[in-house]
Amino acid sequence: MVVYPEGIWYRPETPEDIDEIVDSHLVNNAPVERLVMVLTR
Repeated sequence: MVVYPEGIWYRPETPEDIDEIVDSHLVNNAPVERLVMVLTR
């Protein structure tokens, strides 16, 4: 799951994780650090 325009990638594992991302990041503009994917090259 990716949130734009920030370009933050998430790896939700349960439906509850998706609810948390929506509530925290999309509604309150606070990324859910425990679910953020760290991309490396």
